[in-house]
Amino acid sequence: MKKSLGLISLILISLFIVLGFVIPQAIEPLPESLDLLLLLSLLIGSFITAILSEKGRLKIINVAFSLVGMFALLIIIIFTISMMLFGNFGT
Repeated sequence: MKKSLGLISLILISLFIVLGFVIPQAIEPLPESLDLLLLLSLLIGSFITAILSEKGRLKIINVAFSLVGMFALLIIIIFTISMMLFGNFGT
């Protein structure tokens, strides 16, 4: 089972990139909260499966891509919370 987790992680991160950036019109019919939940679950699922997969090049690649996405998610969350606490920056 652990051998296939690297491939599953690669598929999940690929789906995240395709649905989030390449063709976002595919998830446009969904309500906004559901499409965000879908993208978050793809990103977090990819990260968790990458961490749990077997050692090797595929694990390193998957963890690197997933980690970049997780860092971007963390920066967006910090920015959103700071906007709520301190108001609009630049005014």
